[in-house]
Amino acid sequence: MKAVILAAGKGTRMKDLTNEVPKPMLLSQGKPILEHILQGILAAGVCDVFIVTGYRAEAIENYFGDGSKWRARIVYGRQMVADGTGKAPEVARDYIGASPFLLTYGDILVPPGNYRGMIDRFRGDDFSGVISVTRGEDVRKGGLNFFDERFCFKRVV
Repeated sequence: MKAVILAAGKGTRMKDLTNEVPKPMLLSQGKPILEHILQGILAAGVCDVFIVTGYRAEAIENYFGDGSKWRARIVYGRQMVADGTGKAPEVARDYIGASPFLLTYGDILVPPGNYRGMIDRFRGDDFSGVISVTRGEDVRKGGLNFFDERFCFKRVV
């Protein structure tokens, strides 16, 4: 399995914090958010990583390099036109090929064990894909996700 991390955005809502560095490189507990995410992915056994960069791409590419410091293989692709999250994974299309892959944001921290759980769930049955959602009480900040008795996704509102 491979991983694709989306780290191309500017983080405009972060205002002055992202003038010099992209949002995935903001520090959390002394290291970039993206490093926490990478470590969670690696702990799940995924060592082949494609990072989609864009805004201030050099900051990410210079920091992580080829990934050898983390015992990973990291390659990059730049989203040249900031045309949204939906288009960003296309940058990794040739790298992924027909392989199954984990797709995650480079600026949203999740419990590291979630990556292993998603991979195990994907491999545990004949799924086309697996998504992870966060429970929330205020549906105005997201949506309603409906699942069947096997916790397979049925629809979103």
